[in-house]
Amino acid sequence: MIHANGKRVLLDCGMFQGRRKEARKLNLTFGFDPNRVDAVVQSHAHIDHCGKLPLLVDCGFQGKIHATHGTQDLCAILLRDCAHILLRDALYLSKKRMKEHARKRKLARRQMREVHDFIDYKAELDVGKIPRPIAPLYLKEDVEEAMKRFKPHRYGEWFQACDGMRFRLHDAGHILGSAWVEAEITEGSRSKRLVFTGDYGRSGAPLLRKPQPLVAADIFLAESTYGDRLHPPFKGMRDGLAAAVQRLAQRGAGKLLIPAFAVGRTQDLLFHLGQIFKNGEAPTVPVYVDSPLATEATGIVRKHREYFNQSALDALNGNGGESFALLPGAHFVESANESKALNHHKEAMIVISASGMMEQGRILHHLIHALPREDCELLVVGYQAEGTLGRRVIEGADEVRILGETVRVKARVENMTGFSAHADRNDLLNALTPHAGSAEVLFLVHGEDDQRNSLADEFRSRGFSRVEMPQMDQSFNL
Repeated sequence: MIHANGKRVLLDCGMFQGRRKEARKLNLTFGFDPNRVDAVVQSHAHIDHCGKLPLLVDCGFQGKIHATHGTQDLCAILLRDCAHILLRDALYLSKKRMKEHARKRKLARRQMREVHDFIDYKAELDVGKIPRPIAPLYLKEDVEEAMKRFKPHRYGEWFQACDGMRFRLHDAGHILGSAWVEAEITEGSRSKRLVFTGDYGRSGAPLLRKPQPLVAADIFLAESTYGDRLHPPFKGMRDGLAAAVQRLAQRGAGKLLIPAFAVGRTQDLLFHLGQIFKNGEAPTVPVYVDSPLATEATGIVRKHREYFNQSALDALNGNGGESFALLPGAHFVESANESKALNHHKEAMIVISASGMMEQGRILHHLIHALPREDCELLVVGYQAEGTLGRRVIEGADEVRILGETVRVKARVENMTGFSAHADRNDLLNALTPHAGSAEVLFLVHGEDDQRNSLADEFRSRGFSRVEMPQMDQSFNL
């Protein structure tokens, strides 16, 4: 949050993710008064950056949410999906709490029926007899209210968010419509330029253009997700994907299961697989995208081809009658029954399903069926946050708990996080080092402390006179 001239602007408004209990506690409050926020400048549509916008509006925020057109369109589907998940989780946890209470108090069967639906449960609450329900953070109605606040902008277009603060968005190359943010902040006779990287992308991504170079600034806020490691080249990742498809074809049965974020990673995978099959790098096998959200997101990605790089445009223009189909012939699974039926198919197949960190969604049911099978392979192609199921799997757990079941891990597990759309250590160093001499301060955010500490030491050695690693609720006078 930037304070100047008595005004307040938020740079993103994201949701904490990780262990359910800890994340819920962090997500319940803001640590500031939403009524006093004048505007939000939204870098991109991932839930850890936009997920609390509906709650912000529900708690009294009256201002505009500034973003690119691509981010606006993606936020609409991602936030609606998030609201659905929040409500479903609240129903599940409320019923679980009620059942536990019933066991202890031996409540009548009539009272149990009253909590079958969350809304009825809330309306018929009998304080003192029935425990209070766990409410979702927000509902779909709150998402629709938040979407009314969006004000879209083109890259490079200056806009005034409030008195003394103007901004423009530049292509960050992370996901469709993602931006790094440039701000000019004036207070009295003093003026500062601020740059916020958002999630900064990588050069050589399969679909999107490379990130635009950062401009000089007095204040930098930079992500540090991969601040202590390097990604292998995309070419190596594609070769690894092709090798996994070849192993699947040789087995002739089972699944190649790929948990993937619905936005960005799924579309990149479809594009890569399309090129692998087209070029004969691996045998063609059926590909199922089992995520309604990913289906919607793929439609939005195809619509916004203005964000694509030229090589992707050239490749996709060659798809003949299926122009701009990322993978001609891919099967997009809609209903839950279709999803369940995949577990009974005998043929070898690739299943791409959300969520990317294996914390929720249809991927969980596929994991229950696939992990105990030696003829299946799990290909992990994205960052797995601490505390997530995905992190436990890639760290070599022999068994994991999924939806209340203990599941043995016998499937082959391949960790290929080089597909990440985040800048790695060298990408961040190359982007920021040219500004070391003129920058007053560099704040490192969006990274675990191991990543931040390593990156901070290197930036200090490269000439940044002041590098800060902010903690929760910390503020700075600049």
